[in-house]
Amino acid sequence: MSISNALNSALSGLTANSKLTEITSGNLANALTDSYGRRIVSLAPSVVGGVGNGVAVVGIDRAANPELTSARRLADGELADGQARLDALARLDRSLGAVGDADSLSARVAAFEGALRQLAETPELVPRQGAAASAAQDLATKLNGISTESARVRQVADAEIARQVDTVNDALAKIARINRQVQIFAASGRDTTGLIDQRERLVDTVASIVPIRGYQRAHGVLELTTAEGLTLVDNRARELSFTPSPVITADMRYDGGTGALSGVSIGGVDITPGGPGSQAIAGGSLAGQFTVRDQIGTELSDRADALAADLITRLATPTVDPTLGPGDPGLFTDRGLAFDPINQAGLAGRIAVNALVDPAAGGDPARLRDGLGAAAPGPAANGDLPRAMLDALTTPATTVTVPGLGTQLSLAGAASGLVELTAFDRVAAEGSAAALSSTRVTLATAEAQAIGVDSDAELQALIQIEQAYAANVQVIQAASRMLNELLRV
Repeated sequence: MSISNALNSALSGLTANSKLTEITSGNLANALTDSYGRRIVSLAPSVVGGVGNGVAVVGIDRAANPELTSARRLADGELADGQARLDALARLDRSLGAVGDADSLSARVAAFEGALRQLAETPELVPRQGAAASAAQDLATKLNGISTESARVRQVADAEIARQVDTVNDALAKIARINRQVQIFAASGRDTTGLIDQRERLVDTVASIVPIRGYQRAHGVLELTTAEGLTLVDNRARELSFTPSPVITADMRYDGGTGALSGVSIGGVDITPGGPGSQAIAGGSLAGQFTVRDQIGTELSDRADALAADLITRLATPTVDPTLGPGDPGLFTDRGLAFDPINQAGLAGRIAVNALVDPAAGGDPARLRDGLGAAAPGPAANGDLPRAMLDALTTPATTVTVPGLGTQLSLAGAASGLVELTAFDRVAAEGSAAALSSTRVTLATAEAQAIGVDSDAELQALIQIEQAYAANVQVIQAASRMLNELLRV
């Protein structure tokens, strides 16, 4: 080998070592950066005119493991779905109250029954008349609160759907732009790994909201589709459409696109989770929010409405209160009116104590002893009415069935069943979310080991690079000394 070839080889080695140092330092700097793929420098022998001429940097690759990344993204979406359900059920469970909690629905029913029992024993005591009216008011207020919280949970879910749709649309537009930039960079031989990192972070965002599939196309273009095969982005982004509702009432439903609430579509194709469309998406946080809005929230609302109807119906009959005339509201009313079964939706939010016994409305709690329609006060020691009310509440009967519960229940049994159903769903959601979180952590760890930065390995590589750099410097120094000797000759 001639001295000039030796110098060229050593200089190419220094160039390669410099690039290796640059890439390794970048890897170490991004060791904790999410979605960062480890950079790998590809080297190859440099040959000029059939003669070896050192080493050449032929490319910089980004570490990838498509199978693990796809599995981890699917786990991200499943966890986001499960967490959305759990958060909603936890809020609704708190609104009902735990067994033993003085403010729980079951405790309010028990307190009302206890107040009626005490009034039946001593109906002449004015404080006990007032206590019974107050306990009735507390029970109605509790049902109002449950209805309000159900509506609020659904409203929050609807707003979150709108936010997530905007997030997906923004991410898809950015992915399309990066796809075009990758094409330009690749065509000019420039490094595209930084752009790919940006794109991977955006894909992670989309995948946690909507389950996706990714396909590598020519010139570095990444095509994303829904899991059902509907294209989301390639060189152009498709936009998701959704119309949020400023106010959601108990009777508002999606109903497969025929109701008052909006679904989500793309290019006119309905992809609403749980909807009737063949392209309906399943999984991801978007599906979780639709489940909250259209299933979890409505189930509790319907159950609370049925319980309110049961409560009203039990006490609104002449059998319980002979002073009531046909069509007269009983102790509990639908905002002052008699309950109409065809108007049950939202009843828990409207149930109120009859103004005739409500002191705040000018009523007299003594009517709980004398009868709501009594023309004059009755015998002071007559406890028949509160006793009849108590019997109506505690006797197992089928007046209005609470969805998910059996028939022939007392009011307390129906209330406890409603609480237990929600608590059971919450506990199941907690277990599911914990399992999904564990799976996600396992997959993320495996992915990080496959494509992430191993700091120890990078530091060992730095030592090897330093040694190679020093060796190439020694070659140059040796060649320099040889040239100096020749010049002295």
